[in-house]
Amino acid sequence: MFGVLLSLAVAPAAADSAPQAQAQAQAPPPAQATPEPKPSPQPTPEAPAATAVGTAPQPAKPNYFFPDVPAKALIHDGEHFWIKPIFAVVGDYTWFAQDDASLAQVGEQENTPELRAGRVGITVRSKDRLKLEFYTTVDYQERRTRDGAHFQLYDLQLRIPLGPVKLQIGKQKIPFSYELVGLSVLLPQQERILLPFFPSRNIGVQLLGQLAGGRVTWQAGWFNDWLETGVSRKDNASDYVGRVSGLAWVSPDSRDYLHLGLGLMHRGPDSGELRFAGRPESNVADKFTDTGDFPANHANQLSLEGLVSRGPFSLLGERIEARVDAPESGDPKFWGAYVAASWVLTGESRLYNRVGGYATAIVPKRRLGAVELVAKYSRVDLTDGPIDGGLLDKWHFGVNWWASAQWKVGLSYGLAFLDKGGLRGKTDMVLFRFQWLY
Repeated sequence: MFGVLLSLAVAPAAADSAPQAQAQAQAPPPAQATPEPKPSPQPTPEAPAATAVGTAPQPAKPNYFFPDVPAKALIHDGEHFWIKPIFAVVGDYTWFAQDDASLAQVGEQENTPELRAGRVGITVRSKDRLKLEFYTTVDYQERRTRDGAHFQLYDLQLRIPLGPVKLQIGKQKIPFSYELVGLSVLLPQQERILLPFFPSRNIGVQLLGQLAGGRVTWQAGWFNDWLETGVSRKDNASDYVGRVSGLAWVSPDSRDYLHLGLGLMHRGPDSGELRFAGRPESNVADKFTDTGDFPANHANQLSLEGLVSRGPFSLLGERIEARVDAPESGDPKFWGAYVAASWVLTGESRLYNRVGGYATAIVPKRRLGAVELVAKYSRVDLTDGPIDGGLLDKWHFGVNWWASAQWKVGLSYGLAFLDKGGLRGKTDMVLFRFQWLY
């Protein structure tokens, strides 16, 4: 199937023109005209390209073979408020094949269909003097993670402008890692690998702003989810997090660029214990790497990230290191890293979000969409001293068909090697995905 899609997508189109970023068609008009469109302070699933920074007006998007919902169809653009609903549907099917060592390490991983995301929400922006923004989403929970509730409150946040700085309060992503701050469904790979080092959401408060004429983004915050866990704030982990990222170089048309970033995190314990655990880039697999709970005072974590984009080619890399203050376990050190290469065969490139500090989705220029090839290598090491959390090596090869600005189909093959418990296990996995975001 993907061979046919590839041959169709790379064929010359009758009207081959670069599409305009989706947010430029969706965002409410600014109070005063500015030379360059300003992206939303927190990119969200409802507008993947809403944060893309362009340099000049672009022709309208093609009439895609997989039609999009018109950008403004569901938006209310009133005198005082701009309101937009959020919809995200992501469906997966994952196949596994394991050797005997892998079965002994993690048990049998079953071939599984999954509604990876069934998300609904709303963004409300005030157009009055005080430019408040409210954002919330709820996500459907699969039976295995439901825990008595069919839907989980995923995001609930209020953004308040304080001059050049914004204050963001509520349940939100923490500003630490490149892999985290962006939407996972817009990354070249299908799933995150560095989840042992951060939660996907937490309750807290952060400040964010820009420097150097918008080329540098900074964020800093405090997070503690005791309101959600029911545990006292003292016994619940308090995390202090910050990230600085920016464009070290960018071409005049903003298509080519070099992004660099650094994140810091002081990670507190839950009731005097820490745990690092993660899956092998599969939401339905068990946690292959897992330290279990162990006594610890805190962990200091450092994240380094880099992304270079040259036309249809990009190279993304990141490394996170955690130094744990845990005298009973010999103060272990854990780390994880990956490097991912992407080639968009049809010539498109990801525009850069200057406020969020990451690259956006592929927006196809042709009626039949865009085709992207992806290769990635990752390593996560959670073994040190008496703690045997596992050493995971993971290869990922995939193809993404960005059928339109809202639709994507992906197929990927993963090969994971796990060293744990004196064994070296091998697991093959194939992931098929379709997604639609509005």
